[in-house]
Amino acid sequence: MTPGRTNTASITTNTTTTIVAAPAASTYRSIRHITIFNTHASVATSVEVEHYDGTTAESLYKITLAAGESVQFIDDRGWFEYNASGVQQPIDDITAIGSAVDRQEFSGTGTWTKPTHMKATMVVVELWGGGGGGGGGGVNNAVATKGGGGGGGGAYMQQIFAASDLTDTVTVTIGNGGTAGTSVAGSGGAAAGGNGGTGGTTTFGSYLSAFGGGGGVGGASSGVASGGGGGAGLGAAGSVGTTVGGAAGWPTGVGLLGSGEPGQATVVSNTTEFGGCGGGGSSAIPGTGGAGGASRYGGAGGGSGGAHTATPAAVAAGPGGASGFSAGNAGGTAGFIGGKGGGAGGPGASLLTTGGGGSGGGGGGANALAVTVDAGAGGAGGLGGGGGGGGGASLATTGTSSGAGGLGGGGYAIIHTY
Repeated sequence: MTPGRTNTASITTNTTTTIVAAPAASTYRSIRHITIFNTHASVATSVEVEHYDGTTAESLYKITLAAGESVQFIDDRGWFEYNASGVQQPIDDITAIGSAVDRQEFSGTGTWTKPTHMKATMVVVELWGGGGGGGGGGVNNAVATKGGGGGGGGAYMQQIFAASDLTDTVTVTIGNGGTAGTSVAGSGGAAAGGNGGTGGTTTFGSYLSAFGGGGGVGGASSGVASGGGGGAGLGAAGSVGTTVGGAAGWPTGVGLLGSGEPGQATVVSNTTEFGGCGGGGSSAIPGTGGAGGASRYGGAGGGSGGAHTATPAAVAAGPGGASGFSAGNAGGTAGFIGGKGGGAGGPGASLLTTGGGGSGGGGGGANALAVTVDAGAGGAGGLGGGGGGGGGASLATTGTSSGAGGLGGGGYAIIHTY
């Protein structure tokens, strides 16, 4: 072995610079340490470290360094970031031994491959189950009629593995978002909307699974409540909504770590940590539609579709639940009530890859007008297990229809290797 050291002159242009030259034929090079400084006094700069084999450049690490900041790579440990005073920066629980050298993300089913460009020691797997679909709105005339319940959020799962315990390739199966509950044509008379479908399970081979949220129940065309779908727990999927709300996936119970939260049949909404949160619902005597519940790491619930009273008068839909740290990933907006029928619920936002699943779709607005306009559809749940919003209710009038529920947000997977 021949030790070596390379000091690269200041890089002052936006270009690719070789910091370690390729070795000669039949020679191997092991990189033990890299330090990169941003020496500018005031301007931040983006840095990307690549490995180039003569044909293909593979990205190993990306970061934006503020003025005076630095990043350091240490073999067998990973990447570490330092502020302008040389103090190592705080890192979250996923990157407890330095920033990941390899990161693979999946929004659809695929294959994870253990990286070979590094000495892999630890693998952190993050999974989100699919969100439940929102229920379709009901139709009726002189009876209080409900919008569809919002879909429940998918659960979030994280586990740390020794790289040596995993096979070289692992199939990653991404759970689909739950199907949207169907709308109902007003020409057929009083009818309930279709139920939303339960979100699919996301798996990392046989090593780890994240379950999906339950679908929202179809809006009732009678004097009963329409509940949101249950949020998924770490051990089971959420259930489709009922007149009292969908049951949460196991473990259940408010405040239990990893529990899902049930769907609601009132305007009250819950908050959960790792499990998915329940969808919003509409009570038997409809008030403002229930908002979807919020989740810090898992998928949030969809909002309830708008209802109408026996008068009939339209009742507002509920917004989708928020997700992420400090509810930083806002849910979809509720559909409006206007002179041309109900507005569509807004879509939920996609997951925050720094923490937090997809947010819930907003509920669709109701139609209480005796004219040929439709109620609003529920908004789709955000990628990363957000529940779909419920569709709005409508009158049973020829030429009108209730709103369909929103699709549940699909599952997701991120695999970090250190």
